[in-house]
Amino acid sequence: MASKFVGCAQTYLNKIIALQKPIVYNTKVAMEVAKQVYTKEGMAFPTGAQFSEAQQSLQNSLKIKNLKNLSFADVAKGGVVLAEIYTFFLIGEIVGRRSLVGYNVKSEEHHEH
Repeated sequence: MASKFVGCAQTYLNKIIALQKPIVYNTKVAMEVAKQVYTKEGMAFPTGAQFSEAQQSLQNSLKIKNLKNLSFADVAKGGVVLAEIYTFFLIGEIVGRRSLVGYNVKSEEHHEH
C-alpha cells in the first residue's frame, strides 16, 4: 500500500516538475509584456491622494440621501451598464465552454474501457 502511494506521489511530482519550466517561462513573458505596456502607455500607480479621493467619492455616492435623489435616467444608465457587464460575463462563459449551450459532457456509453 505504501509503495503504491509513493509511486503515485512520484508520478504527480514528476508531472509538476515537468510543468515548472513552461510555467516560469510563460510568467516571465507575461511580465515583460506587462512591463512594455506599462511604459508605452505611461501608466503610473495611483498616489495616496488619489486613493483617498476615490474612497471619499465612493463613500459619498453610497450614502442613502444621495440614492434617494437619483433620477430615472441615472437608474436606467446603471441598468444598461449592469446588462452590459452580465452580457460580457455570458460571452466569456460561452467562449470558455467552447459551446453555446451547456458543457460537452460525454456519457458512459461513449467511454472506451
